[in-house]
Amino acid sequence: MSELKNTVIKPLHGIPNDQNTYHFMQETITILASGEDTNGAFSVVHLVEPPKMGPPLHVHENGDETFYIKKGEFTFFVGDEILEVNENEYVFAPKGIPHRFEAGIDGGEMVVTASPAKFDSFVKELGLKVPKDSGLPNFQGPTPEKMQQLVNVAEKYNYKFILE
Repeated sequence: MSELKNTVIKPLHGIPNDQNTYHFMQETITILASGEDTNGAFSVVHLVEPPKMGPPLHVHENGDETFYIKKGEFTFFVGDEILEVNENEYVFAPKGIPHRFEAGIDGGEMVVTASPAKFDSFVKELGLKVPKDSGLPNFQGPTPEKMQQLVNVAEKYNYKFILE
């Protein structure tokens, strides 16, 4: 008999609440399915991005990432591709390919899936748990110390930030 690994064996129902919502840098992220829920197979988050912001260029060395846009417009930079993405559209960023995104002038919301699960743990380690209706954080830009912390913790999850 073969052993199934990373198999989810029960239904999942992710509900935003005060225990799974975080301020993470400039974003508000709600973890809808964590690695604990999926036996490490994947994680799913709802991400709210302020206008004209997004993460620095980075690489997930061992995992793929998908983005489903719920609200707003985003520009994605995936490898050499520049993608203008609108509501109800989808983007796939394969492992090992540098990528980043930037929200449009009105900000936006998306559902992000990471496979295997690691992004949820990254958010839990660096984020600040907040009430589900707290809105976006008051973010004035990262300090050099916060950026160094981000880079250091990212290495633990096989993420690499490409800072210029």
